[in-house]
Amino acid sequence: MRLSVHDLTSSIRAIVARRAVVLPAVLSILSMIGWAARPLAAQDLSCERGDREVRALRFAGNREFPASVLAATVATIPSSFAGLPLVGERRCLDPVEFSRDVQRLETLYRRRGFPDVAVDTVVRTVRTGVIDITFTVKEGEPMRVSAFALRGVDSDPEIGVAARDFPMRVGGLFDRGALEAGRDTLVRRLRNRGWPQAEALLAYTTNTAQRTADIEVTVVPGARARIGRIALDVDTSNGPRRVTDATVHRALALRTGDWYSARAIIDAQRNLYQTDVFQRVDLQPDSIQPPGDTIVNLTARLVEGDRWAARGGLGWATLDCFRAQGTLTDRDFLPMAQRLELSARLSKIGIGDPLDGAPDLCQGQARSDPYSRTLNYNTSMTLRQPVRANQARVLSLTVFSSTLSEYRAYLRRTPIGGVMSISDPFARKSAPRTPSTLSYQLELGRTEAEPAFFCAVFNACDSELRNFLQRNNRLAALEYAITRERMNDPLRPTQGTLMRVTLRHASTLIGSDRTQQFNRAIGDVSWYRMLGSATITAHFKAGVVQGSGSGAGVGSFIPPQERLYAGGPTTVRGFRQNELGPAVYIVSAYEEVTENGQTYYRVGEATQTERVVPTGGNTLLVGNLEAQWPSPIAPRLLQLAAFADAGRLWNRGGSVRGVSLASEGPIVKITPGAGVRISSPFGAIRIDFGYNPYDLPAGAAYFNARPQKGVAPLYCVSPGNRLRVSASSVPEAPAIQESGACPAAFQPVRRSGLLGRLNPSIWIGQAF
Repeated sequence: MRLSVHDLTSSIRAIVARRAVVLPAVLSILSMIGWAARPLAAQDLSCERGDREVRALRFAGNREFPASVLAATVATIPSSFAGLPLVGERRCLDPVEFSRDVQRLETLYRRRGFPDVAVDTVVRTVRTGVIDITFTVKEGEPMRVSAFALRGVDSDPEIGVAARDFPMRVGGLFDRGALEAGRDTLVRRLRNRGWPQAEALLAYTTNTAQRTADIEVTVVPGARARIGRIALDVDTSNGPRRVTDATVHRALALRTGDWYSARAIIDAQRNLYQTDVFQRVDLQPDSIQPPGDTIVNLTARLVEGDRWAARGGLGWATLDCFRAQGTLTDRDFLPMAQRLELSARLSKIGIGDPLDGAPDLCQGQARSDPYSRTLNYNTSMTLRQPVRANQARVLSLTVFSSTLSEYRAYLRRTPIGGVMSISDPFARKSAPRTPSTLSYQLELGRTEAEPAFFCAVFNACDSELRNFLQRNNRLAALEYAITRERMNDPLRPTQGTLMRVTLRHASTLIGSDRTQQFNRAIGDVSWYRMLGSATITAHFKAGVVQGSGSGAGVGSFIPPQERLYAGGPTTVRGFRQNELGPAVYIVSAYEEVTENGQTYYRVGEATQTERVVPTGGNTLLVGNLEAQWPSPIAPRLLQLAAFADAGRLWNRGGSVRGVSLASEGPIVKITPGAGVRISSPFGAIRIDFGYNPYDLPAGAAYFNARPQKGVAPLYCVSPGNRLRVSASSVPEAPAIQESGACPAAFQPVRRSGLLGRLNPSIWIGQAF
């Protein structure tokens, strides 16, 4: 058994469970890391006594290259935020590297066609020990291409296609870097079109006086070849073979008679690796192709891996208490190398029935959540076909059973369900950086929520209607998800973008129950950019849900698990989990008020709020802007961050059972904050403190009365409500409150002071 990264994430989140301990805990973490990294930090200091600090670095006279390109070429780096204590990092001048920077810049320009470039430096003393540096560039006259010849491309039309956009032209700059890159691209294209021994020879002459260059590129393709025999050499030292030759050839997606392609051979090796059946794959030509030979024979040398794989993990989380997970994988379940995976996850161990024997070991947030009293689980069986040619349209089938909850919002019970998914369903060839998935989900389940939730959102205030909504219903949903990733590092991106779009549809046309019909669309995009030594992250997310069904007089019905929720470490960090947007409140007591001979139930001045019940919304907008930069203490391990999150979650139409938009305060909630990033092999550990300056939103207040005569009434107790209460005609039965809208007139008091307004959170990896 091993501790999984996900469980480690959950365990770290427990540190910020209570504000009373979060500051000492975080300070302890930072002090320990700072103490352990002290020798490393000392070695990384770039300034010593007597050194001159570089306050600013500038470039003048440059027209061909922007300053950002030149700054990336030199070794001299200016200080970042040097005037801010505990934030900035001082960097000083290295005289040796400074002199080499002049050579670096001149080499860059000369290779790009500026032979007369001259670089000078200006060092200005700002004050004692502090300087500004300016590199002054005199580019001179560029050298241009006066003649360009591309020879050997007329022997075959395919060669001409491969050379169609060679990056040299008469009148253009004589850029040796572009010339060499064009040669490499041409050779690579030819070797992917059937010429395994293709080469391209470069020749050029320059006239320094006239600033001209004559270029000649000669293509030597050799003989065009096809793939011949594909032999298999399987190592059987670890036992008899399990995978048949037919299965291997099917996964290779190479056929005898195909034109030779170096890229296709690499793809074939990747195909075999991604079946997860082979421990080692080596696919190579048998020998160097003799001149004139038009057949290339291949041999695949394979070592099969273990058929079975098992792993497990244990952990503890703020909201989940103890949790466990495990998977068992059969990598060769069927004769054609189909993969079978059995998995199980448990959470709420210690507090959730029937494994509720250690509630005192669970955090207070879990104990206050009514849905943590039931053990959460998910068991699934997934059968996935082996990888096909180019990784396109890989089919998988999953059967599952689960009980899962969302903090303070709902509990979803699914006795049985299934998902069929296809990867890259509309792609002729897989695009690894733009994967997509089309899936069809069919499940039988029910969603349980607070009576106040159904009353406030769906006008289901009587027990019969609530029971109807919480019975087992058939949900059939068709979903399409696509991701476009253009980041330089998936764990610690500093440049690039990440875009995701998910579309989900459920209706009776595809098998869903009439009460489970909706359309949902969610999209978000993240941008990462470097600004000096700081990484700037901008993120935007939008979502919309539209109910399209009706049932039992409920009207447009969006199941609770399909509504949108916001607040927490991945959306708006100034709010606790799910607590941005509409909410209703469960109170601990009420008072009987008599007016004009009528009795009303209303909250008193000293009434305590037992819990907040997020009701979610059908429209979501979230925006995040964050800057993070190296810490002056152990900069390779720690980074500091400042952020501002903005969001709005609401229901189109203006209200949710009396919760008007006007009662929500500002339309868009903005919460600033600061945090620390701790580097780890599996992503940054993010410790954030979001400041929430807003009062709690006004909402309807309800009281869950104890059962009497088998009836557990739900009373609206909002201030000023006009719902009359009368005694029941049944002896000892609870009082009856007339039906009607429960006004959003109750507004709990939020804690004041800085600590009362701070919301701590912990996350591992990228939050957006």
